[in-house]
Amino acid sequence: MSIQTKPRFSLSPSLLLWGVSAYLLVTANISFFTQTSAVYDIGQHLPFLVSQAVVLLCAIMLFATIFSFFLPVRLVAALFLITGAVVAYFSDTLGIIVDKEMIRNILGTDFHEAGDLLNWGLILRVGLLGFLPSILLFLIPVRKTSTLARQGRLATAAVAAVLMAGISMAPFGDSYASLFREHKPLRYFTNPTHPIYSAIKLAIDSGAGTIDTTFQSRVTSANIPPEDTEHELVIVVIGETARADHFSLNGYERETTPKLAKRKDVFSFHHMQSCGTSTAVSLPCMFSLDNREDFEIDKADYTENTLDVLKRAGISILWRDNNTGSQGVATRVNYQRFNTPDTNPVCDEEECRDIGMLTGLDDYIARQDGDILIVLHQIGSHGPAYFKRYPTEYATFTPDCQSKELGTCTEAEIVNAYDNSILYTDTLLDATIAFLEGKQDRYETSMIYLSDHGESLGEMGVYLHGMPRMLAPDTQTHVPFIVWAGDTSDIDRDRLQARIDDPLTHDDFSKILLEVFELIIDDNPTVSSRYILPVKRESYTH
Repeated sequence: MSIQTKPRFSLSPSLLLWGVSAYLLVTANISFFTQTSAVYDIGQHLPFLVSQAVVLLCAIMLFATIFSFFLPVRLVAALFLITGAVVAYFSDTLGIIVDKEMIRNILGTDFHEAGDLLNWGLILRVGLLGFLPSILLFLIPVRKTSTLARQGRLATAAVAAVLMAGISMAPFGDSYASLFREHKPLRYFTNPTHPIYSAIKLAIDSGAGTIDTTFQSRVTSANIPPEDTEHELVIVVIGETARADHFSLNGYERETTPKLAKRKDVFSFHHMQSCGTSTAVSLPCMFSLDNREDFEIDKADYTENTLDVLKRAGISILWRDNNTGSQGVATRVNYQRFNTPDTNPVCDEEECRDIGMLTGLDDYIARQDGDILIVLHQIGSHGPAYFKRYPTEYATFTPDCQSKELGTCTEAEIVNAYDNSILYTDTLLDATIAFLEGKQDRYETSMIYLSDHGESLGEMGVYLHGMPRMLAPDTQTHVPFIVWAGDTSDIDRDRLQARIDDPLTHDDFSKILLEVFELIIDDNPTVSSRYILPVKRESYTH
């Protein structure tokens, strides 16, 4: 008969969580302390900075303790360790903030795009600082949970909460009041508390039963004027991660748009601002009939958008996607995935090319009657694997970064790769215009190019995109907006040229589409409040 003996050493659940919290404070919050020390001089504010470390330690402990009442303690510890390591990698190396919208963007991505973010730097960091300590935790004896242990954890959580409140009120009450009032964005860098809080908030906001899924109309009627007997053919190219200041059409010193520059009928607007900084938010917002201030991403799937209105007016709509999907925008229109060789004939060892989306459009157009809208959603310049976004013959700017781990490349190499991707977009837009030029005998043709958001390329230590909009640099919100008006188009080129310096936002995009198709919207002042593109036809009225 064997006699089981208790281990000589075992940790209480509370002590385990305190240890994990202290470990995360040190290893997962480099960006938080870097950002904080940039705001508060260490020499003058050392005691206050130390107090922030204590408050953050207590906050992590409080979060972990709350979770431990619903999940096993070791599992909570492992969840926090791995989350902290993942978030810290992207925050420390790319300047990325993981908030609710970033998590929404992550959930909206696909395997191919997610694979571009996987690299050895991430694997090593998460392995060494996340998975390895998690494995060790399961080797350490932890005392069994009992009523007394639960009460002890509850008491520990209360101590952490009281300590946080006490430090925040005295002796640093004035300093914390200033911090919360003037430097609130610093909270975005607390790890893993803010990412976990954001994930919970997103789950609650998106939870079943909490959103009214009744389809909401935005306009009562939308009609093409009966006197408009000429048919429109409009191709909208939705750019991905393109920033306006890297288009030579907008004054960039490099010749990144040489083919468009040779055309006299291309108009590049200089001051277009995006709705968001990620595809998951910007794409639905672009096609929303609400302005950005009124736009609610959680209700977008159940709200009439611009494509719905155009379809209701009798316009044939085709959405082709070489990205991660339409984010719900094209749910109720003709939709085609174009990111596999099954549909896209222009694919190589890296990926399927945007220009392949032009294939077969002749056949589609021949089968339609009336006005036509075609949307081409690019993979464009999506990072960090910019080198994948263009064929090798477009590697004009060299040496170009050939790694998806941006930390292994110089800033100049990253910019070179990014600019090569813009050069390939120039080819796509030029080919799209050439295609439309061949249809001018039957249609009033035009092309609109607009990117969903911009991109950071290392400015101020920030890379990629997805920053909270209130913190986002101009590089992530200032996007290119280009219009080509064919010879048969009703768009007045002279008046269009006069407007290229007008300040515009994604809010204007829906109005632009409705104007191009000359729709009469009779009951929505938000939609019909402004003319963006001047249309020659005098009969066109709202």
